[in-house]
Amino acid sequence: MDSTLTLVNPIPATQYYFSANSMKNTTVFVHQSRPLYNVSTELKSDKQTRVSDAHTGRLIALVERREIFSDTVTFPNQNGGQALSIHKWLQKSKLADGYTVHLMQTSHRQYIWKSDSRHRLGLYKESDQTQPIAYLQPVSATQNFALVLESSAEAFRDDVLVAFLILEQRLRISERNVNVGGGKFEANKTVLGHYAQT
Repeated sequence: MDSTLTLVNPIPATQYYFSANSMKNTTVFVHQSRPLYNVSTELKSDKQTRVSDAHTGRLIALVERREIFSDTVTFPNQNGGQALSIHKWLQKSKLADGYTVHLMQTSHRQYIWKSDSRHRLGLYKESDQTQPIAYLQPVSATQNFALVLESSAEAFRDDVLVAFLILEQRLRISERNVNVGGGKFEANKTVLGHYAQT
């Protein structure tokens, strides 16, 4: 009696492209004809970044930068709409090997954001820190940079996108301030060689 083996093709990852190389003012889309998110920041104060549904205008998240107290993030449909300290939501921690990471708590479980030479910024399951479930795909000659999500990250895509915006913006700021050989990097060139705008 012959037995047959059914192979199930894994669901491919999805690229979420950014219309501008910015973490503060951009549109995020899968196809240019299908914008999903609008990201906008007050130009004068630069203190609030709104992430909205590109179709309905519904607010998905509000990031507030504050001078004295901790920056906050508010998800109207999570945590009773209460503002969360970003320091608590994206808690800075260290792995056993001393590597600095950020722990992100979601309604599903806790995940780990980390940056390394292979993936400038990647999100990992605590149980598997070898293969990211979300990561940055750098800009190329033919396409804008993108946030790539594996199917397992789609259930909490809003959280992933907002955390990415916050952490990538921090990376860009810190890289502009890095001194190398007595001088500074070009204002728009990162440690890993990517050109970026804030």
